[in-house]
Amino acid sequence: SPAGLTLAAGLCRPMGTLVLKSTCAAGKEFNAAPFVIDELKVVGSRCGPIDQALELLNLKEEDGCQASDRSLRVEKYITQTFPLAQADEAIRCAAEKSTMKVQIICSAP
Repeated sequence: SPAGLTLAAGLCRPMGTLVLKSTCAAGKEFNAAPFVIDELKVVGSRCGPIDQALELLNLKEEDGCQASDRSLRVEKYITQTFPLAQADEAIRCAAEKSTMKVQIICSAP
């Protein structure tokens, strides 16, 4: 919501990054002052058809086609994986500039 965008901007540190997951503020008045004053970086995270994305992630070898030819290989973007019990360590890792993505596994061991 537009109120959520304002709240998120207020929670960011100066020169921080705010990730927008949807077009929540479309058509509403927008106060750019907090973004300019605190030099916030705004990054859009495109959404799309989740069913198609999951299908691409789960492709296996079929019809003589190698999985690497057709499926999405996202492992290269994951810097480190943590179990849920180490979520605090995962968050610290995610805060490092050298980290691209951190994966937290929520299933039972």
